[in-house]
Amino acid sequence: MDSRLDVPPTGVVVYLETVETMKHTLYPWERGVRFDRGVLVGEVEPGQHKFPRRVVLHRVDVRPRTMTPAAQDVPTSDGVLVRVTVVVRWAVSSATTFVLASAGPEAELYTAVQLALRGAVLTRAHSAVDAEREAIAAEVHEGVAVRAAELGVLVSDVAVRDVVMPGELRRAALAELVAASEGRAALERARGETAALRSLLNAARLAEEHPALLELRALQAASTVVVDRPARRS
Repeated sequence: MDSRLDVPPTGVVVYLETVETMKHTLYPWERGVRFDRGVLVGEVEPGQHKFPRRVVLHRVDVRPRTMTPAAQDVPTSDGVLVRVTVVVRWAVSSATTFVLASAGPEAELYTAVQLALRGAVLTRAHSAVDAEREAIAAEVHEGVAVRAAELGVLVSDVAVRDVVMPGELRRAALAELVAASEGRAALERARGETAALRSLLNAARLAEEHPALLELRALQAASTVVVDRPARRS
């Protein structure tokens, strides 16, 4: 708005434009992207600032955060659908790029992670997916890094959280474990029976070589027999 300030002796009236300002407070975890009349001016650091009301300030949270995309069924190289879930740790590295690069940078990052995960699983057989979690996570990290940088994001860590096989494979694996357990139990029983037979064979040989041992054993057994007598009736 315009306001009259002074009337000099010459008779010339001087007008000054009064610009209304607005306070903006940015917290330590925030960065501001400043626009003046629709033109990008630059980034604003944390603290208190005064800008004209025509200035638009986009706040960006730069704290690290975690993304867990929904589990997706990915076909492996041998045609088995495996359900895999990853956890992604990321943060905004450039507030300006984060605001300008996309209308939905988080959704773009989400899609990039899903595509990178799909590419990493497609090259492996289903039996290798669970065993190679770390390698898959490293490939996803590498595959998403370029797109993340284009969005003003830095991905610091990727981890494979869950690997779920189809129900048929899980049941087959369980049956295999049960069969292996039953096999080990049968083997232990056979070993016990073999040991018992070996002991009987050794006893038979001793009895054949030393007949007196049988008489001694009979006397020992007779000496340990306990006879239960009926109680007397009163």
